[in-house]
Amino acid sequence: MLAAESAEKAKVAHVKRIRISALGLRHFRAVALLLLIILTCFPLFAQTSSLADRLPADTVFFARWRGMNSLTAAEKTNHVMQLFDDPDFHLGRDALIKSFRDSLAKNGAKTEPATADILSILDNSAVAGFVLNPASRSKPTSDAPVPPVGFFMVYDATGKTAVVKKLRADLRANGKEVPTVMTYEFKGTTVEARTAGTDVSYTALTPKFYFLADQKSVIEDLITRFSSEAMPATSVTQLPEYHAIQKLVAPDATIEFFARVPDLSKTLSSEQLAKPSAKFAENLHLNQVHVFGGSVSFAGQAARFRGAILGDASEGSLFDIAGPSSATFATLPVVSAGPIFSISRFNLVALYRLLRAAATPELTAQQTAALGTYEAMAQGFLGMPITDALQLFTGEFGSRTTITDDGTSLQSYAISIQKPQDLLRILRAVGSSWIAAENTVGDTTFLDLSYPYTDPVTMQKRRESYYLAVTPTMLFAAPRKAAVRAAMALPSTKDAAATPSGLLASADALKLRSLLPENLSGLSAADLTQIPWDKVMAHYWQQLATAAKNATPPGNPPPDWMKSVNPEVLTRHLSFSISGWWKDSSGIYFDSYLQ
Repeated sequence: MLAAESAEKAKVAHVKRIRISALGLRHFRAVALLLLIILTCFPLFAQTSSLADRLPADTVFFARWRGMNSLTAAEKTNHVMQLFDDPDFHLGRDALIKSFRDSLAKNGAKTEPATADILSILDNSAVAGFVLNPASRSKPTSDAPVPPVGFFMVYDATGKTAVVKKLRADLRANGKEVPTVMTYEFKGTTVEARTAGTDVSYTALTPKFYFLADQKSVIEDLITRFSSEAMPATSVTQLPEYHAIQKLVAPDATIEFFARVPDLSKTLSSEQLAKPSAKFAENLHLNQVHVFGGSVSFAGQAARFRGAILGDASEGSLFDIAGPSSATFATLPVVSAGPIFSISRFNLVALYRLLRAAATPELTAQQTAALGTYEAMAQGFLGMPITDALQLFTGEFGSRTTITDDGTSLQSYAISIQKPQDLLRILRAVGSSWIAAENTVGDTTFLDLSYPYTDPVTMQKRRESYYLAVTPTMLFAAPRKAAVRAAMALPSTKDAAATPSGLLASADALKLRSLLPENLSGLSAADLTQIPWDKVMAHYWQQLATAAKNATPPGNPPPDWMKSVNPEVLTRHLSFSISGWWKDSSGIYFDSYLQ
């Protein structure tokens, strides 16, 4: 009877939305996530094969954390790990945890989790993710939609059961709302169901594992899989998608993540499949994207983040959006002066055609006729078909970020183009009300733009200025005219693009660049030593303080831990980062290094 009552309460609560955090460990996981962000500076999840091997085959996403012991060897050589171990960094970390504990006290917390307990939890491995919800394909018993996936987390509690119990007790004592708590036995394991308002969570703690889920069927399946000495007959690690991505998972990875696109026809109910969003996704051929995954490794001096999106990359797929890979970039000499730059190639025509092809089959005859009318109007306004207008941008988009004296960032752009007179005609037509001045010098036309905007702080109506320059092969854009002229002064010829310059001219940068493939569709880099971190952090803190002051009602000031971080500790250990992505017949790949 108790189990039936628990199941009924859980059913009513969880059908309203996907629940991805439990009441008891909500705050703990938030802090753990922040700590991992600081640790890795990358997407945060990691690997321990024994946990993943027991996950169900209908898992659509999981992330694995191997535990702090996996980083023991890296502490001696890896620059990111040396940053984490620096005493100056500990000051900021401890201040962050103190800020968290203080916030609990202000909200009526009866107890505060100890810093040592919070950090101790990170010693062991864990896996978290989402699994398909079989109930989502059933006919709904209420107006509330059944979530298509359920959340889960499994933590290796070996030697940590006392710490887990203590944290659970401390944090649950701080809840403002008294939950409904019921327990029942499942295969010798006590499962606790907690319902607070519309939130429901299921938890179970054994000497070996701690389980968390937002659905009863999910936690019971996990308990069954992890309680047996024998390996389950089926597992997510047996899927072809999993094996396809494993070649990109470093053997010494600390962090690993995996996601796949499920077959919607086998995942959603007939009612859900009939909705426009599901039809659009089907017409977009999302099933041609098979798997996304990768890993983060701290072996060697640089932290490495690599992975891929794999699938059917034949013509007509979503992969068409990615531009071709080559050894040079036309915009590289323009944007690589630093301290931060990024270049990517995209096929805008392919993007337009994919979206149009996905939307058109679901339109009524009247809507189809209206779409044709709009396209004809756009052609008349632009003076050419939409696809021809998009082809004026040849696909390469470069940006450079600089830091001003007050700590704000300023971005300037360089975009490769063709037929500049046609592009100018379109710019004049689209932005006629914004063009405040136009001036042509030689083969370059300068456009000064002025457009209205609302100040987010004062909420007053103002006008913002922006500046463009159109040359025979490039469109330059920046919020300051001087930035446009400075970019134009840099070389942008094919020969210059093939010669390392700016950030990539140093020996360290050339070494990291050599680790990436020669042919790329995108490249970005940052010289961390050129960034005035003290000014950046002070500006960010001031922004938060101003926003809190002007809020209605006034919000809390920025946390003190932000001022406890010594900016010099960053460049003491980290100097450069570089990343690239490329495309082949199997998908899109990416690789990054932070040193």
